[in-house]
Order: sequence, then C-alpha cells, then structure tokens
Amino acid sequence: MKKTILRYGLYAALCELISFVLAWLILTVFTIGITAQGYLGWAAILCPLIFIYFGIRYYRDCVNNGHISFLTALKVGLLIMTMPALFYALIETVYVIYIDPNFYENIYLHEVEEYRKTLSAVQFAQKIKEMKQELVLDNNPLYNFSVIVVFIAACGAIITLISAVVLQRPLKQVVNADV
Repeated sequence: MKKTILRYGLYAALCELISFVLAWLILTVFTIGITAQGYLGWAAILCPLIFIYFGIRYYRDCVNNGHISFLTALKVGLLIMTMPALFYALIETVYVIYIDPNFYENIYLHEVEEYRKTLSAVQFAQKIKEMKQELVLDNNPLYNFSVIVVFIAACGAIITLISAVVLQRPLKQVVNADV
C-alpha cells in the first residue's frame, strides 16, 4: 500500500506544481478577467486530484488482486490526498508571501468595487470591515497554509468518497459445491 500511496501522491503533487506553473504563466501572458482567473485556479487545484481515483484503482487491480473494500479504498485515497494538499499549500503560500505579496490585496480591491455596486452603504461598510479582517488573516503564512491544506483535503475527501464507492469490489465468498 505504501508504494502505491507514495507513487500516486507524488504524481498528484507533481501535477499540482505543473498546473500551478501553467496557470501562473497563462495569467502572466494573457489578460483575462478575474472570473476566468478563478476558474483557472480551480482547475489547477482540482485536476491533479484525479490521481486519487487512479491510485485507488491501481491498488485494487495490481496490488490487491482486483478486490478492495470501501474502507480500504477510503484509506488509500485519503493517504494519497495528503501529498498534493501539503505540496500545493506550500507552493501557494510561498507564492502569495514572497513572489506576489499583493495577491490577496488585488482580490480585495476587485471585490470592494463589486460590493460597492451591489450593496447598500450600511451593508458595504460591514462587508469592508469583514474583508479587512480576512485580508489580515490571508497574509499570515501559517493561516494561509492551513486554509489551503484544509480546502484541498476537503476536495480530495469528496473525490476519495466518490472513487471508493465507484471502485469498491469486495472479495467474493467461495461457496462449497460439495455439500
């Protein structure tokens, strides 16, 4: 089990790095809207988590003789998920703290303009107060790292649950025909 988890966890972590770099390059080269940037970010985070499914399937088919219980599939998937979650959180935290320290500030400024158009003056003032508190937290490296790990772990847990349900194949009981 250990080899499978390491192999597919590293595949997912490497894919997270590649997708992060590709997204960064796309955002650097092309001028796209903030909504499209958000979709690109989601894709960069979620697409590499497909290796959870492939890891569970590989373990079932190649290591466990075509059998896997729901709980074993869940265990394999959750262990695979930890590597890309930690790796992406590290990459993203380094990016927002050292490479682009204005990352959250830019998002904040865009959201301020959007809320200015849609909220009343009282609601707007309250929302700005909340957003300033959130901005302070987002610029804290430990908080930022923790939130990204939890976010990707939650997404990975959903993918693991779905994969475990789809891929489970319990060991069939052999019935004695001589009775």
